[in-house]
Amino acid sequence: MADEKIIREIYGVKSVLDEAVERIEATWREKLLRETGDLRTENALLRAQLDEFNRKLVEARGRNEKIEADCNERIAFIEEKFELDTASLELENNELHAASVRYLADARELDRQVAQLHAEAVAMVDEIERLRGERDAALKAQAELNDALLAQRDLMAEVAALKDRLAATEQRAAVAEAKVEVMTQMKDE
Repeated sequence: MADEKIIREIYGVKSVLDEAVERIEATWREKLLRETGDLRTENALLRAQLDEFNRKLVEARGRNEKIEADCNERIAFIEEKFELDTASLELENNELHAASVRYLADARELDRQVAQLHAEAVAMVDEIERLRGERDAALKAQAELNDALLAQRDLMAEVAALKDRLAATEQRAAVAEAKVEVMTQMKDE
């Protein structure tokens, strides 16, 4: 009789302990599921940010390539125009010099030619100044391109940082899922 009473008390204590273990397991399972959900949400947000930064990076690269192509095209045009204008002006200058030698004897003709050469020299200086202005504008555009390339490098650094954060979040999510699986296996046992 006393043994039966002890056995009943043991079964009563065992059932209370089993109940407590089930409640503890349920509480931990819920907590791990909540944490896993939070980590998945954070992971989704980080992926969205990463996608946005990647989109911006692609746009920045496109703009940089367009700016670079425009700059290269302008520089090539300005250099070609400068060379052609300089060659043309040199040729014209040579012709005027030959004419002044031929008409050296005629003072009036020489005065007229000197005045003409002076006016053309002023025009050449003006043209050279204009071409220098265009060259300076092209150099400024090149500097803007360099700034854009630096900004692109900064964006790439931000993308790398986001990727690092994403990897850390995925690792935490994997740990949380492993904990849930271990708790589930412990419960099943």
